[in-house]
Amino acid sequence: MKGTFVKNVQKYFTEYCNRTTFHGFQYLGEKERTLFERIWWFIVFSICLGVCITSICFVYQKWEESPVIVNFANEESPIFKIPFPAVTVCPESKSATDKFNFTKIMQKKEDGMSLTPLEETQFEYMSLICNYYSELNYTNNEMFSDDFFEFLDEVKPRFQLENCSILGYDYVCRRIFVPIITEVGVCYTFNMVDRSFIYRENVINIKNYLRVRPTSSEWSLQYGYDKDAGLSSYPLRAFLAGVKNGLQFNIRTTRQDLDYACGDSLQGYRVILHTPMTIPRPSQSYFNIPLDHAVVGGIEPVMITTSKRIKTYSPQRRKCYFEEERTLRYFKIYSSANCQLECLTNYTLSSCGCVNFFMPRENGTQICGTKNIECMYKSKRSMYLEKLRSKLENNSRFLDDCDCLPACADLAYKVELSQRNWEWNKLLHARRQLPRVGNRFRS
Repeated sequence: MKGTFVKNVQKYFTEYCNRTTFHGFQYLGEKERTLFERIWWFIVFSICLGVCITSICFVYQKWEESPVIVNFANEESPIFKIPFPAVTVCPESKSATDKFNFTKIMQKKEDGMSLTPLEETQFEYMSLICNYYSELNYTNNEMFSDDFFEFLDEVKPRFQLENCSILGYDYVCRRIFVPIITEVGVCYTFNMVDRSFIYRENVINIKNYLRVRPTSSEWSLQYGYDKDAGLSSYPLRAFLAGVKNGLQFNIRTTRQDLDYACGDSLQGYRVILHTPMTIPRPSQSYFNIPLDHAVVGGIEPVMITTSKRIKTYSPQRRKCYFEEERTLRYFKIYSSANCQLECLTNYTLSSCGCVNFFMPRENGTQICGTKNIECMYKSKRSMYLEKLRSKLENNSRFLDDCDCLPACADLAYKVELSQRNWEWNKLLHARRQLPRVGNRFRS
């Protein structure tokens, strides 16, 4: 029985060798070939087979590491399909000095002069905004009440934007710029969507901050503008390129509002360009508008779209999230920036039992006071170190909770700046006008 099986195997092997199209393999079954020739062709075939298997393994490993291919679109997208960037302007001065003079109160405290309870409380409020860390004796408030935001709204920097124009049409600046609270205090933003479209219902909102009309949005990162969105759609979109067809405005700055002790010693304004549904982070990405300068910014949008066919891959393999795949606690819309802000909020709340004033919060979540400044700083630093350690050690616990992958559909704005000194006083003198303007920015 065993001999019959061996003979059948030899028969079928010889028949396969005679009929196969593999070059060299057919020589193994030919009886007229010598043993040396058969061994030689077997070695050659084995080497070729090994090379093919190794190549297939390399290709498969490369696909495993990077299953998604990024390439440039063959056709350019029309400019009207991309929203004009949200423009957030943040004064370096954090308060109107006639309502609260941080430098004056700080010097009184340094000189050992007594402060009223109100001045003491207000000084601690502003210390949180001004990033003023000192060994001066605070009253050590662990938490701040909502009176903090009442004070912040009362002493916020004056709205000093003038001569606003979009696409060559004049607008009242107060109608297109709305106040927003950021990590550097009160800023003013243009072309952001209403807060009801950004935050979930459980998030506490402050007065009329980030209130935009209309309250709905006709554009999303993943799907673009709605089909029935017309010329007056919101967020606003650009129709023509060039400086005259962008956003233009002047910023008037009075000397009395300059405060060199609060925040950075540099004076002027920070400007952030971002997508309309992303909360700006002025401490991370911005450019400066110095005083007495004319600044022109050329914007180049960078849009990323993703084929729906890669939805079959897991987010960890394709390295991005589709809009409906990741649900955030505080934000309705997923973006990497919103996710990172939420992650920092959760980490701060877990470490300090409270959150920083600019972070989203729910009912019952308290605002960290001056006693928790060091805790907030350490928690932020620890979060970034733990994130880096988790990536290096491939620790999935932290990555699953806080790994903010990019959105599969994303939009960013690159800006190229040009600036020069602006002798506005000579201009107004030549026109026989009184000095009114301090800065100018064009986008």
